[in-house]
Amino acid sequence: MANKQGLTQKTEQRQRQLMLQRQLGSMVEKNTLEMEDEVRKELDDNPALEQVVQNDEELNTTDEEGRQFKESSEDLQRNDEWTEGEMPRRQRGGTINDSERSYEPVIVSDESLMDVLMQQLGEQELNEQDEVIARHIIGNIDSTGYLRRPTRSIADDVTFKEGFVVETSDVERVLELVKQLDPAGIAAQSLQECLMLQLQRRNDPIGRLALRVMRDHFDDLTHHNYSHIMQSLNIDKATFEQVEHVIRHLDPKPGTPYASSMQEQHGQQITPDFVVEQNGEQLTLSLYNNIPELQISQSYAQLLESYERQKPVTTTDRGLQRVAKQKVEKATSYINMLKMRQNTLYRIMRAIMVRQSDYFHSGGDELLLKPMVLRDISQDTGVDVSVISRATNNKYVDTPWGIRSLKSFFSEGLKQTDAEGNEVEVATLAVKRALRKLVDEEDPANPLSDDRLCALLGEQGFKIARRTVAKYRDQMMIDTAQKRRKRHNR
Repeated sequence: MANKQGLTQKTEQRQRQLMLQRQLGSMVEKNTLEMEDEVRKELDDNPALEQVVQNDEELNTTDEEGRQFKESSEDLQRNDEWTEGEMPRRQRGGTINDSERSYEPVIVSDESLMDVLMQQLGEQELNEQDEVIARHIIGNIDSTGYLRRPTRSIADDVTFKEGFVVETSDVERVLELVKQLDPAGIAAQSLQECLMLQLQRRNDPIGRLALRVMRDHFDDLTHHNYSHIMQSLNIDKATFEQVEHVIRHLDPKPGTPYASSMQEQHGQQITPDFVVEQNGEQLTLSLYNNIPELQISQSYAQLLESYERQKPVTTTDRGLQRVAKQKVEKATSYINMLKMRQNTLYRIMRAIMVRQSDYFHSGGDELLLKPMVLRDISQDTGVDVSVISRATNNKYVDTPWGIRSLKSFFSEGLKQTDAEGNEVEVATLAVKRALRKLVDEEDPANPLSDDRLCALLGEQGFKIARRTVAKYRDQMMIDTAQKRRKRHNR
């Protein structure tokens, strides 16, 4: 009997941990602006929540709670843990005072969509055939994020060009994996599927209801037949308005923000999620946001306290006590989850700074970026890889030398021989930049072959195979030497 109870308790604990992990993953995936909207919505929905009102003295405090993360390069190498109480005040969601930096959305030029997808693909454990199929799928995704080419045609391409005998079912199987990459909604073959892929990542009641609407009532939605949707789902107008709000904020073109200036004549409007400032050898890391600091409503706290002193005797009073208790418990849980989100984001960014300390202390020299994958940050922070993947997606850090996406700090490693003849590991980003430089400086009438590029990279100390050069060239959307020559001769 005792063993059965113990097993039940362990199962319940495991289920609770999984639920908390899903909730945390959903919250860390939101960027600053999205999180601000969610918190304000939660304030509207739950009267047991209220915003902490701070006076000027509280805002300008410089006590322990107001400390910021300032460390030299030696401090960074120690990689000691920060507790929640030691996090900077700005990171924990307090209101930012006038002396602190304020941001309007800015236009930035970031990685191409193919770069982002290929980078994530490198983190998957695929056999050679599935990796080739995935690369062909990604190569056929257009600038808006849709897969326009039929899977049958992709199967034929792989079979004829790569030497694998591939069926349509193989492509469709790998396509399902590609659809799980970021940004959400990528590789969809229709607008309906694109929006459903985004909704599938939500784990809240309104999100699940929106998914049902998208799946079962797409035609009604597009024809504005809202009354039929509400009747079919047995929901009221207020609930449907929440569903409609969620659907309206989905991205019908998830690939567009990644389009390069050469592909499209606009950039991506972003607000940084982190701020890194440098003062000599010291770095300051802050989580930038206008997320209100929350607390339990004093009126609800007093109401519960009065119920505890005077036990309710009527059915109505007991019902009011139960509702008030549920509201307070939900508010408490949300406050704790919000703190956990802030703490998790801060720890992840801090771990990235530790791993890439040479880059940050060099003033942004990208050649000093080290190989780093999601598993490295997971080991440093104890945070699950899936949470880190979602936390670093669509997040940006403002540094003294420009705004960077968090995803751009991740890349695989490659061996290089330094000036002293020692083998060191460098990020593939450095190899790609060297490759790009060679192609940019080549004679257009006599472009460099993959063999020649491989040899020239070898002279720079990069130990790289010809097929790896070809792979990187494809990822960077650089044509073969033959095609580059033909383009020049036109």
